Amino acid sequence: MTGLKHLFPLLLALTAGLSNLTSCSEDLGENTEYADWQNRNHAFFLGKLSEAKAAVAQARATYGDNWQEHCRWRVFRTFALTEDATATATDSICVEVLHNGGGSGCPFYTDSVRVNYLGRLIPSESYPEGKVFDHSGQYAEAEQVFNPDFAIPRTFLTSNVVEGFSTALQEMHINDLWRIYIPQKMAYGAQALNSVPAYSTLIFDVQLKSYYRAGVVPDRWQ
Repeated sequence: MTGLKHLFPLLLALTAGLSNLTSCSEDLGENTEYADWQNRNHAFFLGKLSEAKAAVAQARATYGDNWQEHCRWRVFRTFALTEDATATATDSICVEVLHNGGGSGCPFYTDSVRVNYLGRLIPSESYPEGKVFDHSGQYAEAEQVFNPDFAIPRTFLTSNVVEGFSTALQEMHINDLWRIYIPQKMAYGAQALNSVPAYSTLIFDVQLKSYYRAGVVPDRWQ
């Protein structure tokens, strides 16, 4: 399963508008945008994970079995580990639920999915909301990516994305809109890819539009 983090054919298909960005190595050499990047990303993710766990614990204590109705945070351990594997701080993703879709069922690892998504790095000096490194559709703004009048979802295999993204997809329902925080270990780790520096925590806003069981050919997007 450790090879999953190297499966990224679709999420690395950056749009033409992003293709002229300078390379990671050039950025590192010319400015301090990515100074101490590994530690900053690790600390950022641990902060989000702590916030999520605290919110979940409080909701459970207050609302019991109905806690999910009163809490926008979720924590999901990677699907790639067995339940008896030793837990670490970075073998889970944390999720902020932006909208509950209410659909039934979830995608399997072997399914294909159709999603709207926007991928960003952690906030930095030049990009206080996080630098966009990939997105579905023609525009890099959330107002367009998730707008029914402009959205152009992408379709790909649940198994063909990084471990953290795949973990989230297998927990989502139709029309769920989630903000997913993926630690370095469940993303690209020490590998730099185009405008994604090594050791990056990835932040994805993802809306699941549909999924298709193995062997089913997705219909054409209208």
